[in-house]
Amino acid sequence: MTESALAETVCARICHDLSSPVGALVNGIDLLREITPDGGAGELGMIIQTADRAAALLKFHRLAFGAVADRAASLRRAELRERIEMATSGPRVSLGWSALEGPPVALPVARLTCLLVLAARGCLGLAGGLKIILSARDALPVSVIAEGDRVGITPDQRRWLASAHDRHPDSREVEFALLPLAARAAAARILVSEGERQVALRAVAI
Repeated sequence: MTESALAETVCARICHDLSSPVGALVNGIDLLREITPDGGAGELGMIIQTADRAAALLKFHRLAFGAVADRAASLRRAELRERIEMATSGPRVSLGWSALEGPPVALPVARLTCLLVLAARGCLGLAGGLKIILSARDALPVSVIAEGDRVGITPDQRRWLASAHDRHPDSREVEFALLPLAARAAAARILVSEGERQVALRAVAI
């Protein structure tokens, strides 16, 4: 087993072990919401939002960073969209989608899409928009475009995407180093292009 495969398995285990207590917390809060007169306003509402986000992040991170046990398995596009939006959208980041109608996405490509979104979010700066473009028929290509006033990609990030960096990234940029590995697992390669207020990351079939 390679170091990257071992790391993926560790991540999957952590997400698996945390999913039960977080799921129990969400279920308990749902019960409280039903019996609380105000329906979850105030402090309870804040707890509900936090628990829902924790559950969504676990699902997203398990897909993005965990091991893909069954490479023949797939994910419905609606579910892929839900996982990405719950984990990455916010008041400062808008998400746009293209080609949401179509066949399910193979898990290696779904994972690749999640990592592309994280990397594009890292290029975005404080605020802006992300556009996720899925292929209407085949699994590839997949594109994620970051648009904003302070969008940009650093030389280090480019080197990690090209598997040409001799330094390990920190936790805030680990997706750039993981993307080439995920691309190879999906029989793809990563292309990067820059324009005015825009960085586009694209995974295309080899």
